[in-house]
Amino acid sequence: MRRLLLLSLLVIPAVAFADWRQYSDHGCIGGGRCPDRSLRIRLEDRPIVAVRFHAHDSVGETAGGELRVRIDGTTVRSSIDIPRAGETFTIDVDELTGQYLILEPASNDEVVIENVAVNYSNNTLRTLPRKFDDRDRERGTSSGGGWKSYSRAPQCIGGSQCRQNGNRITIALDSDPVLGIRFRAHDNIGARAEGLLNVRIDDTAIASYVDVKRDGQRHEFDVNRQRGSRLVISTANDDEVEVSDIEVLYGQDRGRDRDRDWGRGDDRNGSRGETTHEGGCIGGSQCGGMRAKIRIRLRDRGVDEIRFYARDDVGAKAGGELRVRIDDEIVRDYIDIPREGRTFTIDANGLEGEWLIIEPAEDDEVVFKEFRV
Repeated sequence: MRRLLLLSLLVIPAVAFADWRQYSDHGCIGGGRCPDRSLRIRLEDRPIVAVRFHAHDSVGETAGGELRVRIDGTTVRSSIDIPRAGETFTIDVDELTGQYLILEPASNDEVVIENVAVNYSNNTLRTLPRKFDDRDRERGTSSGGGWKSYSRAPQCIGGSQCRQNGNRITIALDSDPVLGIRFRAHDNIGARAEGLLNVRIDDTAIASYVDVKRDGQRHEFDVNRQRGSRLVISTANDDEVEVSDIEVLYGQDRGRDRDRDWGRGDDRNGSRGETTHEGGCIGGSQCGGMRAKIRIRLRDRGVDEIRFYARDDVGAKAGGELRVRIDDEIVRDYIDIPREGRTFTIDANGLEGEWLIIEPAEDDEVVFKEFRV
C-alpha cells in the first residue's frame, strides 16, 4: 500500500502538466495531388503547451514537402522540412491560446498529416503585482507595465537527455516594450555541466552564451524597450539545461498613441504618415517561387490600412494567392488575385511590427504595384 501511495504521488504532478488530447483529423495537403490546402483543427479554450503530429512526404514524385504551423494568426513554426519516410514532430507552443490549430504547406508539395495531438495546460498566465524599484522609475514606468510571469512546469531542453523537448523555449510576448527578462536555470542533468543559453527577442540578441551553473541560479537581463512577437531561450551547445520561473518586465507604451495618430492624420507639413513601395512580381517559376517575398520596413509603427493593386496575368496558370503579414502575425491569408487585376484594401487594426511582408500563398506568379501602407 505504501509503494502504491508513493507511486501515485509521483504520477499526479506529471498528469497535471501533460493533458494530451488526440484528434482524429488527418489529411493530405498541398501540391497538385492533395485536395486540401490546409488542415484546421478546432481547439479547446485552454493554453496550449505543445502540438504533436506525424507527417510524411511519400505522395507525388518530388520530396520537397514543408509545413507551416499556426494557431489562428500566430505562426508557431514557419517551415518544417518533412522527410519522405515520415517523422513524428513535437512543437513547443508555450501556452498560446486560439480557436484553430492550422497546418498548411510552406512549399508547393504534398504532405500527409496524421496522429495529431495537442497538449493542453492546466496552468494559466498570471500577472504579478507591480513592484517598483529605482530602475523602473528611471525608465518612466511608474504607471502601466510590470513583471508578467509565464507560469509553466520547469522545462529541460537540449542535450541527449532532453532532445525530445527541442533546444528552445518560445514565449509569445505582449505588444508593450520589454524592459527586462529573468528566469531560473540549472544544469544538474546528465554527466556534463557545461550548459550555455542564448536569449533573444525575435532576431535581436539579448544575451549570448549565458553560463548555467550546475546548482542553478536566477538570471536577469536588462532590455532597452525592445518590442517583438517572441522571446526565445535556447541552448548554445549540446548540453541539457532546465529553465523555469520565466518573467518579462513590460514598460509603459509611451509612444504608441502618438505614432498611431501620426499614421492616421497629418504631420507638420500636412502629408499623411504613409509608406509606399514600387511593387514587383513574386511567386511561380518566373518570379522566384514560394520563397520570394517583398519586405517593407515599418519600424514598429502601428499600421491602420494596407492598399495595393495586384494581377495574375504572368505565366500559364491563374491561381495566384497572396499572404500579408506583419512580422509573424498574419493580417490576411490566401488573398485570391484575379487574372485581370484589382485594388485591395486591408484593415490592419493598428498592428505594430518591424516588417510588413507580402509573400505567395500559392506557387503562382503575382504582380502588384501602387503599394501604400
